[in-house]
Amino acid sequence: MNERRGLGNASLLLLGLLLGVIGGLYYAWLVDPVVFVDASPARLSDANKVEYLYLVSQSLAATGNEAQAQQRLAALADPDLAQTVANLLDAALREQRDTETVAALAQLARLLGVEGPTVDLFAPQANATTPNAPLPTPLPAGATPLPSPTPLPTAVAELVTEVEERPLTPTPAPSEFRYRLLTQEPLCGDTAPLLAVITLDALLEDLPGVEVAVRWENGRDRFYTGFKPEARPGYGDFTMQPGVVYTVQLVDGGPEIPDLQAKPCADGSAGGWLLTFQNLVVTP
Repeated sequence: MNERRGLGNASLLLLGLLLGVIGGLYYAWLVDPVVFVDASPARLSDANKVEYLYLVSQSLAATGNEAQAQQRLAALADPDLAQTVANLLDAALREQRDTETVAALAQLARLLGVEGPTVDLFAPQANATTPNAPLPTPLPAGATPLPSPTPLPTAVAELVTEVEERPLTPTPAPSEFRYRLLTQEPLCGDTAPLLAVITLDALLEDLPGVEVAVRWENGRDRFYTGFKPEARPGYGDFTMQPGVVYTVQLVDGGPEIPDLQAKPCADGSAGGWLLTFQNLVVTP
């Protein structure tokens, strides 16, 4: 009798489990099935839209495919997309994102028609030319010839795999430096070779009064940016001598820029260097 009762209880238990499984499957498959939807970028949260824009900018920088970038941007359905990207670019500067990230955002901003000093610096147009430097200030008669400063004027998934595993939050510049080097480019003109320096604040506005140290074998000198604000407030320069190798560093704290030497330009004019530095300290 006890054995029959035990078998009956086990049968009821198995029957209950079977009915539960069948009921669960019926509810999941027929009553309230899960529907998978391919979400459009326009439905992303604000934070995810920011990351999406970073991905689009990095993809554009890597591939140069403007048509593809335009298509991906259109998927956001943002009626004021140019201003959104401009604001994101300004935020990247304030947050001291690395140069590569800022340059990618600047390239995206230029694609959308955004203009300004940040875009001009980080995403210059292909046909833009470096302006010729002015003649250095003549020395008075009898003066010792020393270098003198002369200032001058499904998309989301495809996008993620396309970007080469770049971090979305780049590492800031080393904290021991108040300045970082933004650009280093040849400077050509009809003048003597110049070692020119432009200093900018954290928001890329000209920053005058910055002391620049120049060293070479058996010699050193210093000059300041901003001696001629009518030309450009953050500009200063130093006359280079052929065959001499120079090292430049901002006295307030910046990386050393070594191996700077005057070399003739392709057009035969005297060739120098133009260095642009950004202050990493954001002031109110």
